[in-house]
Amino acid sequence: MGGTSLDSTTLFLVFVVLAAIFGVGSVIANRMLGAKPRRAYLQPLTYECGQEPEGEAQIDFPTQHYTFAIVFVAVDVIGFLLALWGLTFRALRTSWGPTLIAFGFTALVLAGIYYALSGERRWVV
Repeated sequence: MGGTSLDSTTLFLVFVVLAAIFGVGSVIANRMLGAKPRRAYLQPLTYECGQEPEGEAQIDFPTQHYTFAIVFVAVDVIGFLLALWGLTFRALRTSWGPTLIAFGFTALVLAGIYYALSGERRWVV
């Protein structure tokens, strides 16, 4: 087996160089092969669909939907992380360190969820 093996630093640098070449090459190809930009007289307006804007765009939108969406994502993330934690540390039944970290993380996330649902809105500008 007369092949040469590359160490991990060299492989990482090759990957970075290839990623940079791909990124820069994509931008250059888009500029050269892409459509020419066209300017329309309605383009600087709020809506580009041809409708003249009328009325006030500022509305009073309820933020409770965002709060519940964020809580849903937080519960999903903690469930995913705890499942991975359980799979990773199931062999370490004698070690209490990872278990205490998982309980602390869960308590912190639950405290954040409680704070989000408690109606405290002073931190919102």
